[in-house]
Amino acid sequence: MKVLLSYLLIISAITAFAQGVYNNSGRMVINSGGCITIDGNANGNFRNEGTGSVISDGNIYLEGTWTNNASTNVFTSTNATGIVSFTGTTNQQIAGSNKTIFENLTVNNANNVVLAQNTDILYNLTLTSGKFDLKDKIANLDANGIIVNETETNRVTSTDGSGAVGHNTGTIIATRTLNAPSGVNPANLGVVITTTANLGAITITRGHEIQTGSYSGTPSSGVARYYEIPGMGELDVAGGKTINMYYWNAELNGLTEANIEGFQWVTEGSGSWWTPLDGSVNTSSNLFTTSGVPYAPYQSWSLVTFNNRFTLGSTDTPLPIVLAEAKILCSEKGANISWKTLSEINNNYFTIDESIDGINYKEIAEIEGAGSSNSITNYLYIDELNNQTKYYRLSQTDFDGTKETFKIMMANCANTNNNQNIILYPNPAKEQVNIKIDNYSFTELTITDILGKQVFTTNINSIDGIIQINTNNLSPGVYNVNLKSEQTQITKQLIITK
Repeated sequence: MKVLLSYLLIISAITAFAQGVYNNSGRMVINSGGCITIDGNANGNFRNEGTGSVISDGNIYLEGTWTNNASTNVFTSTNATGIVSFTGTTNQQIAGSNKTIFENLTVNNANNVVLAQNTDILYNLTLTSGKFDLKDKIANLDANGIIVNETETNRVTSTDGSGAVGHNTGTIIATRTLNAPSGVNPANLGVVITTTANLGAITITRGHEIQTGSYSGTPSSGVARYYEIPGMGELDVAGGKTINMYYWNAELNGLTEANIEGFQWVTEGSGSWWTPLDGSVNTSSNLFTTSGVPYAPYQSWSLVTFNNRFTLGSTDTPLPIVLAEAKILCSEKGANISWKTLSEINNNYFTIDESIDGINYKEIAEIEGAGSSNSITNYLYIDELNNQTKYYRLSQTDFDGTKETFKIMMANCANTNNNQNIILYPNPAKEQVNIKIDNYSFTELTITDILGKQVFTTNINSIDGIIQINTNNLSPGVYNVNLKSEQTQITKQLIITK
């Protein structure tokens, strides 16, 4: 039997419909304790059209597809009591030209409930049996929605057309106000957040698209889950700023579970990569916990931007984009060509080629690589013969002969030796130092102590100018004043006395 509703239908007892419900501008009211059972397996559909609406304090049990083509949301009263349970024996869809805002949604289907349209779930997304498959859509838990009873077999996921996990863009999100949260797992999304900072109202995202990197054609990838946490930034275990991430075995993507570690997406200059997080994995509870010094060898990078995205990978197959940075700075010695890597796989050597016209290149240096490494490696080559504009090309060659060219850089260091155009006075200084700059356009000035710790920094744009710096807060000792432009770096020594 197919039921066409174009009038008011009040339901307070159990009513069964075998061939589906078609609500064309009707109004359905389900009283507390009442329910509708729409059976018939794939034919047991609910379809909402026109201005159709439902007020529900009871239950709707559905075996087929839920479709909302109405001009507004299906439910006109959302008071946390109405439940829609998907109880089919084959895959069911949530579809339509307009999204549905559910009060409570229950997945009780041994297969999948699949999103073909974005949806909101204001209160409980309960996973009794089966999976909630996001595909390429968004499920919004808003300010109060939570995931209930997620397990290895009953879970939120995102699959592609072949049913494979990790290759689709669907996300589940929740908006929460997090002010100095301690061990908070927002909406049971599976990420535990602790920070002394007030993050305010943020939208946390959980996605299941596998995060990847590559090096010389060799791909590396993480698990089929990631998180975005706005405002989290740089982690600090000692300072009470950590995240811990859950996962399911079905999301491991072939990685060795015992070697799971965390990763955060970071940026420095024009380079971005995945940096590993210090911590440990509990394979019984499927939880990675950040601990120790989160960034280990990366903690001294002063120009790194710590982005909002986190994922899990493996120590066996690291995620980072390997070349983190390559740049040229002019010094008194010539063109300082430097680069750093975060990870190397079968790297035999680097090659530097030079060109006068940017078209025809010749090799000027070959630098031995680190082979295979998961730690940061810094490289430097100085071209002392740079007395004109030159182009440099950096490339890398594997042990098997595979070659990859990274980038081309330009520098002109012909006039770098005119350090007399940078004058510090008084030097030694007590309360103030003046830095006189002639004939150069610099963009950044930093002062570092003898251990390399930065004690002062400012952005500048000076030609024939004087910069005054208050040195009252600096302890007596020897410091380096560093001035940088896009192509030049000049260092002068400063002595502070009291």
